[in-house]
Amino acid sequence: MAVPALAQSRTRKRLSKSARRDQLLQTARQLLEADGAEQLTLASVAEKAGVSKPVAYDHFSTRAGLLLALLEDTNRFFEADAAAKIEAAPQTLPAIAEIVADAYVNCSVEAGPAVAILSAAIAADSTTREAGIGFQSGHANQFRRAFDPVLFPNAASTLLFKSLVAAANAICEELTRGVVSEADAKSTLSALLITSLTPHALPTSLERISE
Repeated sequence: MAVPALAQSRTRKRLSKSARRDQLLQTARQLLEADGAEQLTLASVAEKAGVSKPVAYDHFSTRAGLLLALLEDTNRFFEADAAAKIEAAPQTLPAIAEIVADAYVNCSVEAGPAVAILSAAIAADSTTREAGIGFQSGHANQFRRAFDPVLFPNAASTLLFKSLVAAANAICEELTRGVVSEADAKSTLSALLITSLTPHALPTSLERISE
């Protein structure tokens, strides 16, 4: 007996919970880019993804939960791209700066134009604003952890790392707008990191600068 076409379609679309979550996040990014943050709801994501609204609510509970999940997903991409490379890299400031810049710009490219819209939406939403600030502090801590092996202990302030993250975001925004190339964004960010952190760096970590 033939399987009805509708049943076949549902079978093809059945995904694991993690795969479904990834699909919903990707759909949400597409909607952000196409329609902006104001039109982004769990219902619109569910409709675009071809699932029922309860499925979207099961994954994110609220629109705020969806926004924060999108931000967290972007954050995980940076960690995954940078961590293993830093561990294997020479313990020099230029080497780590190059890896961090490369990973941060790659993260922006992967996230696409949606990341700027997402950041603005999180800052504008009173229920997500504080969490968004927390993510920014988290990025500063990521930068600090990456450079810890080549800096004097506690020499660079938290404010400096927050400022470097803000500068990195500004560079990535220029990349998203097409003002600079990906190569220029990476080289500019790498140079900025080296210049800003050199006063706090261990002498042995600066060897490549004089080569």
